[in-house]
Amino acid sequence: MMNTIKDESEYTPEVNRDSRDFFEPVYTIGVAAAKLGVSVHTLRLYETEGLIITHKTSTGRRLYSDLELEKVKCIKKMIQEEGLNFEGIRRLLAFVPCFKLRKCNSKHGTLCKAYNISTKPCWATEEKCMDPFPTCRDCPVYRKIVSCDDVQNLVYSSFCRT
Repeated sequence: MMNTIKDESEYTPEVNRDSRDFFEPVYTIGVAAAKLGVSVHTLRLYETEGLIITHKTSTGRRLYSDLELEKVKCIKKMIQEEGLNFEGIRRLLAFVPCFKLRKCNSKHGTLCKAYNISTKPCWATEEKCMDPFPTCRDCPVYRKIVSCDDVQNLVYSSFCRT
């Protein structure tokens, strides 16, 4: 079976925060840290732990979009208010039903190596999904998780039939 890379335009985000593209990486690591009230080290740690994906320029400079800023707010809430650690957050994010968000059939899900890893979200695995987007930042699975409410609703939907 041949992997085909999906075009970014195939996924239209439902988030419309303002006139600027919500997914456009525009904040440097220092600006993002200041806006979020966290250290630069914390942002790097969240990236290393597989909780967020930063855009890196050709020179290796990290840039953050409003999406990553919202994700960091949720991560902070899960740590500070819910008492979760990185492992708990990764496992929670692994429950997000990628096959539903990507509209894969059930057979596709059972064959996908990234889907079958239950310890971390698909974007944080070394295994790549069967039907990749140009980057994991472009994938609806990563883009759909904006807030803690999104995580709760998506995880709940993976266990309950509506």
